[in-house]
Amino acid sequence: MADKFDLVLEIAATHPQVVARYLEEYAPASASSLIDAVPDAMSTKIIQSMLPYHAAKCLGHLSDEAAAGYLSHLESRFAASILRHMRDTTQRKLLGTMSPQAAARVAILLRYSHAVVGAWLNPTILVLPSTSRIAEAKARIAADSYADYHRVYVVNAENRPIGLVQMFHLLQADESRQLSEYVEPLPTPLPANMSLDLALEHESWRNSDYLPIVDRQGQLIGILRYADLRSATAKVQSRTTEEDLSGTLMDLAETCYLGLADVINTSLASEHAPVVKEGS
Repeated sequence: MADKFDLVLEIAATHPQVVARYLEEYAPASASSLIDAVPDAMSTKIIQSMLPYHAAKCLGHLSDEAAAGYLSHLESRFAASILRHMRDTTQRKLLGTMSPQAAARVAILLRYSHAVVGAWLNPTILVLPSTSRIAEAKARIAADSYADYHRVYVVNAENRPIGLVQMFHLLQADESRQLSEYVEPLPTPLPANMSLDLALEHESWRNSDYLPIVDRQGQLIGILRYADLRSATAKVQSRTTEEDLSGTLMDLAETCYLGLADVINTSLASEHAPVVKEGS
């Protein structure tokens, strides 16, 4: 039995996508048992490789602590996608159990609908005030992993973006100097509530493959890459098409049902109608 389990671990470590597809075909209760039995690092890889709907079903069979632990180690956008398939009460409970840093990032994404850029941004970026020292930026990078490790985003006292510092400048700079001395201009930010279609046509993409995203107060909340925007737009369009098709089929079914009901009612009415004889 130990040899068999070791084989499962080896497959899960090297081919998490294969394991994910396999588990999606099984009942969530059984799939969740295997996910919870392997080491946490492997569990995270498997969950990240699953379709969000199935991942949500599996996590629903685990304790809140276990589910929140896995969600805390997932990429923020994927964790948000999973939580969108859960009830609001479950979402709030798991967010309250997740690590504060991860929960804050995921909560940002859950505030926005699928149709706007805020739902698809990557909030895992290093943001520091302009008064920070180079040494602090290096320490933060060493202590945590960031999706965009090429840059440090610099904000003012109101958390509004004022520029960025390239990593190669950061590594060469005197650690006692302030970030503000090395700031370069940022690409034009996009508002988080902008629709995906409008964002896709924004002229700023001509000069950059990523853009900063700001909330209604103009505060920096993440970045969005052009490739991710195109992928998000395709997913939303596909979902809309499926919903429209589903709605059309339901309308057609309802029309057929009502039409059939009318025929039946007319037939029954004819059978029970009084017969009027000629000359009466």
